[in-house]
Amino acid sequence: MIKGLCLSASAAILMAAPLCAQNTRISEDRDAFSVSLNGVSVRIERSGPACPPACLQPMQAAPGVTTIGELEILDFLDLFVAAGQGLLIDARLPAAYGSETIPGAVNVPAATLQPGNQYRDDLLNALGVRNGDFSAAYDLVIFDGGADAPAAAEAVRDLLGAGYPATKLKYYRGGLSAWTGAGLSIAQGQ
Repeated sequence: MIKGLCLSASAAILMAAPLCAQNTRISEDRDAFSVSLNGVSVRIERSGPACPPACLQPMQAAPGVTTIGELEILDFLDLFVAAGQGLLIDARLPAAYGSETIPGAVNVPAATLQPGNQYRDDLLNALGVRNGDFSAAYDLVIFDGGADAPAAAEAVRDLLGAGYPATKLKYYRGGLSAWTGAGLSIAQGQ
C-alpha cells in the first residue's frame, strides 16, 4: 500500500482495503522514530500488522533470560532435546503450529501459561515441576511467529511468575519468520 492513499468507500469495499492506508506503531509506546544524523533528518516508520498486538518486542523478554539465535537452537536440540532434558516450545496457537513450525518443537500456547489458566499447574507438572520444586524442570527455548509477535515473551514472563528459573529459559525472538528467512527447514506440527 502507498502511504497516505485514501480510497472511496465503494472502492475500499471492492478491494477489501481500509479507507486510508496508514503506517502502524513500532511498539506500544512508539509511533515512529526520528533522529538527526550529520545534519540529515532520518525518520523510521513501520507498516504491516497493527500494533498492538503485533508490536516489535524487545531483544530481552525478561531479566536473566538469554535471547538466542538459530545456531543456538540447533545446539539446544542436540544437547538438551535429544537427551530428554529440554523442550523447544512454539508458543503460537495450535492452528499456526499445525501449519508449520521448527522441527522438534512442541506446542504450548502462551495463553495456557497465564496465571488464570486452571490447568497451568498440570502443565507445569508436565514440564517437570514437582510441588513447586523446579530442580528437575525441563530447560526451555520459547519462540513464536517473530519479532513482532508477543506470545513467546509473554510465555517467558508467565513462567518466571510461576517460579520457573530464568537459567532454565531461553527466548528465540526471531521466531519462525527469522527461521524461515534463514532458509532453514520447517515441519508440520503434530
